[in-house]
Amino acid sequence: MKRLMMAAALAAVMLAPRPLGAADGESGQGSVAQGYRGAAITVGWDQLLYVKKGDRVDVLVTFDALMKDDRKEKVTATILQNVVVLNVMKPAKREGAGVIELLLNPNEAQYAALSVAQGQKVHISVRAPGDFELHPMEMASFRRLIK
Repeated sequence: MKRLMMAAALAAVMLAPRPLGAADGESGQGSVAQGYRGAAITVGWDQLLYVKKGDRVDVLVTFDALMKDDRKEKVTATILQNVVVLNVMKPAKREGAGVIELLLNPNEAQYAALSVAQGQKVHISVRAPGDFELHPMEMASFRRLIK
């Protein structure tokens, strides 16, 4: 229930109009809006095929979870929902890695950093235009799927 309440509070913040970046009047350079962080995540070229600046995306991470019976199981968790893409840097070659820059609040930035450090693979899922809803998500595993 606490997670659902946190998700609802986060939804209110995420759905509220906010600037993507604030212009620095003197230098003419853009900066991240006050209270937010710009976070860069390296992902495979295939993750960036349909992503463009201004899109909203979900961030998923795949990792080995330690289960109750002390065995490891590969799972995927949606750790961030409805985050704004600040920029996309696609690799020159299809096999290379690219970078996606995301606009995150400080808490989201921590989870993004943890995902990159802990996870085996970070996935980006592009949302349809106008899809701002946050959904409670269970971790996905093949064990649950095959039951």
